[in-house]
Amino acid sequence: MKKIINGDCIEEMKKLEDNSINLIVTSPPYNKGYWSKNRNMDNGFTSYKHKNSTTIKTKCRRIEYGKFGDNLKPDDYEKQQREIIRQCLRVLKPNGSLFYNHIDILSEHQTIHPKFVYDFPLKQIIIWNRKNTPKLDKSYFFPITEYIFWIQKTKQSRVFFNRKESIMNKCIWDLSPDTKNKFPAPFPVDLPLNCIKACCPKGGVVLDPFMGSGTTGVACGIANVDFIGIELNKDYCKLAEERIKPFLEQTKL
Repeated sequence: MKKIINGDCIEEMKKLEDNSINLIVTSPPYNKGYWSKNRNMDNGFTSYKHKNSTTIKTKCRRIEYGKFGDNLKPDDYEKQQREIIRQCLRVLKPNGSLFYNHIDILSEHQTIHPKFVYDFPLKQIIIWNRKNTPKLDKSYFFPITEYIFWIQKTKQSRVFFNRKESIMNKCIWDLSPDTKNKFPAPFPVDLPLNCIKACCPKGGVVLDPFMGSGTTGVACGIANVDFIGIELNKDYCKLAEERIKPFLEQTKL
């Protein structure tokens, strides 16, 4: 089973059977569109005006997901992400793992942390050291890390884990972003590949509800495991198929 489904991740996951997936590796949109709504979209700068009337311009690379706005109200975004995680855990096998990549949003000199993940059985927090950042706001220490929340199905679960097979066996993963990818926010192939090698048994199935450009599928092709990818944008589905095709024994997805 090696396939990409074009559709809404919640609705498509509802079609999957309970306890049918060994491993889920994914990174949802971070809702940056909401927090950056006051940006000047022409020049790529955000302006902040302080009490002393000083204006600071901050350059930051914008992430555009095509027709997807990534701009839900914070409460709606958290509700959406909780439902996504609930669906992930429903389809996950009892010894399966969910690796959920997210960040702190830095906005108006405040930090918005993804607190909703702590509503679920959290096995470990892995730090992804990106080594660089697109956020060049000089009022912060430059943020170069993201979180990979390792979530298990229940508090009593004993997940499948083979640390000897992993390519990074510490809780900080030093990985530069994939800068050659046409997708606006890809993670590097070694990130899902490490999750697969450590937490997916032979003959297992991997799910990515936000397939994007197919990086998780590429990692599955390298590791020779089956996968299901879900992606809302048809153009990204095509991009994912093109990227994954060379790594598959059967070229037709």
